[in-house]
Amino acid sequence: MAKYSETTGYLIHTKAFKNSSLIIEFFSQDFGLMHLVAKGIKTNKQLKSQLQYFNLLTIQFYGKSSLKTIASLNVLENFTLTNLLNKVPAMYFNELIHLSLLEGEPAKLLFDTYKNSLQMIGKIKLSILLRNFEFQLLKHNGFELSVNHFQNQDDWLTITQEHGLITTTQKSLKLCLVSDLAHFISGNKLNKNELANVNKLMLAAINMSLSYKKIYSRDMLQALLPK
Repeated sequence: MAKYSETTGYLIHTKAFKNSSLIIEFFSQDFGLMHLVAKGIKTNKQLKSQLQYFNLLTIQFYGKSSLKTIASLNVLENFTLTNLLNKVPAMYFNELIHLSLLEGEPAKLLFDTYKNSLQMIGKIKLSILLRNFEFQLLKHNGFELSVNHFQNQDDWLTITQEHGLITTTQKSLKLCLVSDLAHFISGNKLNKNELANVNKLMLAAINMSLSYKKIYSRDMLQALLPK
């Protein structure tokens, strides 16, 4: 008799499997990123209607291999994003998780950040919301940005694969001031220049942490946002 387990989380990514099934990536509160088979979902209207992005789901699953099978699921919280400018940031969160998390890697704090970030879409400044999520993702991936060991607030920062976050005097490498990053980490309101500098640093850090993989939702965001 199959032994069933249960967890709560979000659909992150899907790909076709056999004729009528899907392999889904599920970001769970208990087990981090999981891969599960949703058997026959393409012909199961009830299951298909429930398995939607950004809904908080409870799933029951079974199986002895790393690829578990979904037995049932329930929607705990419907979360609909009707505005494209609100939907694309949520897609961006999903893509970053898809590209960076390892299967079965505990990620409770990042899960909480993801859940809270979805709820805050449209409620706070978008660039701050995105930077906060990226900051927590980088921290989870062992790529933490910290200013604790920098003495001069007016020094410029850059980031390298070999040494991480370091100061620089080379104009072409300057990303943001130590004070810019310190204000961001402290949750202080950033002025236009500070935010622009933090944006540059986070862009470089995310690119480096993901080995410069293509991020399609980020391109969509850049196309949607006013120049």
